[in-house]
Amino acid sequence: MTAPRLCWAGSMRLAVVVAIVAGFAVLTGAAPPRAAAGEPGATPFVRIRIDQVTPDVVTTTSPPVITVSGMVTNIGDRPVHDVMVRLEHAAAVTASTGLRTSLDGGTEQYQPVSDFLTVAPELQRGQGAGFTLSAPLRPLTKSSFGIDAPGIYPVLVNVNGTPDYGAPARLDNARFLLPVVGVPPDRADDLDSTVAPDTSKPVWITMLWPLADRPRLAPGFPGGSIPVRLVDDELATSLAAGGRLDILLSAAEVATSHDVDPDGAVGRALCLAVDPDLLVTVNAMTAGYVVSDAPDGPAQRPGTPTHPGTGQAAAIAWLNRLRALAHRLCVAPLPYAQADLDALQRVNDPGLSAIATTSVGGIVDRILDVAATRGATLLPDGPLTGRTVNLLSATESGVNGSTVAIAAADLAVHDGPGAPGRSLPDAADTTPRRVSPQVVVAPFDPAVGAALAGAGTNPAVPTYLDSSLAVRLAHDSPTARRQDALGSIFWHALQHDAAPRTQILVPPPSWNLQADDAQVILTALATTIRSGLGVPRPLPAVIADADAHTEPPQPVGPYPPARGRFTENVTGDIAGQVGRLWGLTAALSTDERTGLTGIGYTAPLREDMLRALSQSEPPDTRNGLAEQR
Repeated sequence: MTAPRLCWAGSMRLAVVVAIVAGFAVLTGAAPPRAAAGEPGATPFVRIRIDQVTPDVVTTTSPPVITVSGMVTNIGDRPVHDVMVRLEHAAAVTASTGLRTSLDGGTEQYQPVSDFLTVAPELQRGQGAGFTLSAPLRPLTKSSFGIDAPGIYPVLVNVNGTPDYGAPARLDNARFLLPVVGVPPDRADDLDSTVAPDTSKPVWITMLWPLADRPRLAPGFPGGSIPVRLVDDELATSLAAGGRLDILLSAAEVATSHDVDPDGAVGRALCLAVDPDLLVTVNAMTAGYVVSDAPDGPAQRPGTPTHPGTGQAAAIAWLNRLRALAHRLCVAPLPYAQADLDALQRVNDPGLSAIATTSVGGIVDRILDVAATRGATLLPDGPLTGRTVNLLSATESGVNGSTVAIAAADLAVHDGPGAPGRSLPDAADTTPRRVSPQVVVAPFDPAVGAALAGAGTNPAVPTYLDSSLAVRLAHDSPTARRQDALGSIFWHALQHDAAPRTQILVPPPSWNLQADDAQVILTALATTIRSGLGVPRPLPAVIADADAHTEPPQPVGPYPPARGRFTENVTGDIAGQVGRLWGLTAALSTDERTGLTGIGYTAPLREDMLRALSQSEPPDTRNGLAEQR
């Protein structure tokens, strides 16, 4: 069993090795008062960063040695002496909550792989030293990871040292997940010792691949306004070669190409999750556009100066590529502008709710010239609340009668029976269930979704994630976060007895991946399928299977107020404005010269209301930005 991207060469080291790369020194200040190193609340002294893990996914054809390299940097206010690092490991993760809890908090579950080795006798303020640590995978010697079976294994790199005026102490640690899909032989000539994964119960796997962005169209412009106006020109960069949206599209193109995916297995498992607002914006850019000179606040409104946009050619090329890809892959729409459906229910306007949900498929059909997948409502950020279910129940009752909500399962801390404090479930229940006569939820594991959201250059914490499962994203390196995403992708498939044998991988809509991140993640999807651990499950099959659940509805439980919640002031203001818009629309007639109808004239203004409720903005700033729009 071979991961398609992995190719190994060179000699294999069976002992722990440390290579030291000297950093640079900066001026040190006067001696500070004595402080105990590592005490709670103490100023941090050093930070450790993981730069490379080789192999990033262990298969039966990998070398039998794990190598970790990185950097230790003095970020404190004094020199640190006798800086040492050590590899440590924990037992394989047995519950999906462990994909998060093993990466933060206490370190009692970790055992040393080897003894401490000195990285630097001294690090001055601002100085850094590189390290490379290697150890055997199998328990052949005392210094090894002790891994002899497939699984997802937490790994920790511990750094100790002695700050000036302090005592020797653990100063920092970096953690990541190591996916072991198969255990390679300890020697190249001993293939009988290979341990392959159990593939007797493969998981049916589906992955959404997001193509979305935050709203860019300037508010306040009715239909027929030419040229269109954008609040900034960031899409020009994102759509061009090497930009964020180009990277996501390119990765999907390559991963599902005939050369890489000859039998189309990855293509069947993958579905493009597209924001219709992005399609509307990019389609408008293809005819030329202008950009507000000062994109903040009042400068977004009509009458402000503009300059020509630079992304017309990039928009044409990107949209043509997307059309070509959409003709061979599943495409499913996100809610328009990634609108918060809970907040939209509080606006309580059926017409606006329909624009956000049931009308989005038609936009995708028209712009991409394909038939978008119907019957699913994708909720990749927030929790499925009672208000969201009520909105979907009302909008779907007049369409085809039902929808399948792809939403995070409930994996939250609850009061433990008879126990002080609170307890955490071991795993999320991802079994589909009916939550109203019109709505079935097909859940995805929030621990896995959060790990995917942590990958890339702009890690995020989805608002559906319980705070008990948060990890130190700002502390972890991009390499470590990518390892966590890889481990989370493989975890369910490697849990032979975990039920149900289905998995939906749901990244955040505005995923910010580097090219190598995107390629590695799609390689993990391919490896799951090629190894026999997974079977591709197209999104229409997910919808059909979930919709077949006819048991009596079980209403969703109460959720505490989520981060990023829009206030009643915002939803009330939108309700008033959209009501006036419907009145204006009714008073307008069709322009005989252009054919523009009243509905068409006011449509962009209603869409502005949905953009104001977009979940694409960071949770802490959403409400304030909505007030500006």
